[in-house]
Amino acid sequence: MRKSIRKIIAIASASVMALTFAVTSAPNASAGTISKAAKEAAKAAFDASGKTTYHAYFGLQQTESWIFRDEWYQEENGLNGTNLPDGAYEGKLYHSENNALTAVPGATVTDAEIKGNGVYTVSVKDLGGVLTSAESSQQAKMSMLYVSTDIPMSAYKDGKIQVTDWKLKIDNTSVTLQDDIFVPTEYTDESGLFRLDPFNSYQKDQGAYPGCPSVRTPNDSVEITFKVSGFDVDNPDAVEATPTPAADASSSSSSSSSSSSISGGAVAAIVVVAVVVIAGIVVVVKRKKD
Repeated sequence: MRKSIRKIIAIASASVMALTFAVTSAPNASAGTISKAAKEAAKAAFDASGKTTYHAYFGLQQTESWIFRDEWYQEENGLNGTNLPDGAYEGKLYHSENNALTAVPGATVTDAEIKGNGVYTVSVKDLGGVLTSAESSQQAKMSMLYVSTDIPMSAYKDGKIQVTDWKLKIDNTSVTLQDDIFVPTEYTDESGLFRLDPFNSYQKDQGAYPGCPSVRTPNDSVEITFKVSGFDVDNPDAVEATPTPAADASSSSSSSSSSSSISGGAVAAIVVVAVVVIAGIVVVVKRKKD
């Protein structure tokens, strides 16, 4: 009987461990665990001289398919992430499926180095229809398109830097955005780092971003462009490209996104339920023995 109890507990424990891995490897709307490097970046004094190179990282999330690229500062799925194959973050878009993370074949993510005043673009290209295919087969929906940076949020709050003139293109077609950038304080308060979100359905549903546009699911590419000022120097390599006419993509061909995200509270509830189930099994077996 003791062997049976041990076997039951072992099976239940293994299930909890597998569930925990699935939860931690999947992308989330929140920042997750903040890395040590990110905490140091958030505390550092802003350097306006241009001698310090700051970085802007492209971010994306599609629910149901869980194709994503998390914030660089996330311990698990960010730069040198513990859940990523070989910690490979740069240039990659990932897919979370069957308790494993795999890079989306062919997709190329481009980030930006911020070295002074200028216009910067982050992007993903060569998606190969992976997002639109998931929309058709899994009813997947776009939930976030954003830029995470290693610039201290305090520099933005104090007016030391300004970020303006943001633009969003999906499949080389412009999406109409509100004039002022949207900075999701729910995330920046947690990380201490500057971030901007052209599209965030979670924040729209919560009422924090009423101007959030509707977007169609990207088939091939996404570009986010923004202007940075406040440095003592200009970056000669960050000159705004000559604009070309483009159609408006924020139309009826839209993908309103659901807010299905595994929150920290949900994770805790899952673990508690698993523990209760284990305890219940042990009690039942013990009663039968008596």
